[in-house]
Amino acid sequence: MKKIILSTVAALILLSANRPIHAEETARANDLTVKTPNLKSQFFCGYCHILTYPNVIKKAHKSWQESKHKDVTCVTCHYPPDKIDVDIPEHGKIPKDEAAASGKRTDLEFMKTELEVLSRLVTILNMEDTVVRTRPRIDDRSCTIKCHVPDGKGKEGEFWTKKIIFSESEREDKSKRTIPYVHKTHFDKTKWVEGQEIHCTTCHQQETGQKHFEVNRQKCFLCHFKNAKLNEGRSKCSLCHEVPTKPLQRQKKEGADASEKPITHQSIQEARVQCESCHLHFIRGKGAVKQEKCRECHDNEAPVINEAANKKLMHEKHVAGQNAGCFNCHEAIEHNKNGDPLDIARNECQACHPDHHKYQKLLLLGEKREGVSNIPGLMSAVNTNCLACHIEDITIKGEKIEQGSGKACVACHTEKHEAMAKEWKDKTNETLKDVKDTEKEALKAIEAAKDKAPKGKIDKAVALVKQGQEYLSIVEYGGGVHNKKYSVMLLDVAIGNFEDAVDSLSEDDEKEEKEK
Repeated sequence: MKKIILSTVAALILLSANRPIHAEETARANDLTVKTPNLKSQFFCGYCHILTYPNVIKKAHKSWQESKHKDVTCVTCHYPPDKIDVDIPEHGKIPKDEAAASGKRTDLEFMKTELEVLSRLVTILNMEDTVVRTRPRIDDRSCTIKCHVPDGKGKEGEFWTKKIIFSESEREDKSKRTIPYVHKTHFDKTKWVEGQEIHCTTCHQQETGQKHFEVNRQKCFLCHFKNAKLNEGRSKCSLCHEVPTKPLQRQKKEGADASEKPITHQSIQEARVQCESCHLHFIRGKGAVKQEKCRECHDNEAPVINEAANKKLMHEKHVAGQNAGCFNCHEAIEHNKNGDPLDIARNECQACHPDHHKYQKLLLLGEKREGVSNIPGLMSAVNTNCLACHIEDITIKGEKIEQGSGKACVACHTEKHEAMAKEWKDKTNETLKDVKDTEKEALKAIEAAKDKAPKGKIDKAVALVKQGQEYLSIVEYGGGVHNKKYSVMLLDVAIGNFEDAVDSLSEDDEKEEKEK
């Protein structure tokens, strides 16, 4: 086996070194001028690009051959119109050995040709980005100057304003469901995502391998549903669907109980029933960007990863600047009827309980606030999560939950720590009671001063109370034991605010008494 490999390598080296064999071909190639390659030159393009991405380019080439654009040359679309006459000297040096690549020569001869191509490849791929691209990027002008004119006039222009049928299917009742699409609407810059630029290839990219200019429906869902409330704004159902007018009740469909008022989508909308009541399972996924996606390109470059939340910058750099695909960064959003409507509502806690453990997290992180220093919880500082302390099984209303227990302290610390956890909890609750009593006094003082004190003074007292209530809520609902020191600081500021509010308003009462 080793001898065979060595023989093959030696043969390749000899063939590669045997340049005179292709001297005539090379001379012909040097005479080539890559201005407006004809259809035959698709083979010429494939020399480098199939070698670079064989699985991708061969599939794209095949889908192009089967597409409506099969009579349009590669460079007509893949070169910017103003670059199509640019000479690329290194292109001229590529051996134009069509016979080898088309299988009319032996594999060994073909490999020799590939070696010669490789010798030019690095040079070509390092040339100006706008001329030679390592990833397909179609200039909008290549589509719109001659073929799909965006003036809305004539056959070439009607695609711009015409309501195109994007997809068509049959409903259960045999009626037809159509999804329309209007190009002009999607090029309205005021509706673009911040930092993003919409181009023809934003939607028309071969991403599933079925068509050369396929529109991936997942992209539609990402734009229409990410960060959007169901049936509002760009997520509005009527943008794509004709809203049904037929009665929804089964008995109406069966022809019974004709006297009852029909329930339709219109009547439900008028009654302001939330769309999520029936359609929550129609949209699944958030289109989130996980840091793992960033690291696929950026490794562990912390400054880069830290900018991931900057939507404008991310779209400018990746989409507008580098032609990145949506799913290079985003997770897909699903949109269909599949899925259990009850299970998805049951498992989607945030549908009814937005960020249920928000206050516990705020306490554990102990971030700096006005009047309170940055004091992370002791457990948070060593990256301990909820499961370390919540080890006691209890059942509340038939549901098993894991409750926090002082026994968990003993496992890592000493037996005394079990009592200490209880002490923290009891003392925090005692302080909470005092602060809440003072809060009531402050609210009562504000109410009493409404018709007496100046508006500015009342507003200032209200602001003090509001901040105090915010701090009080963090401790009360977050469970002060999660970060005792931080809780004490928050309650100290809260009670101070309530007392200041009472004092500031009582000054007016004292002044009024003196004037009497």
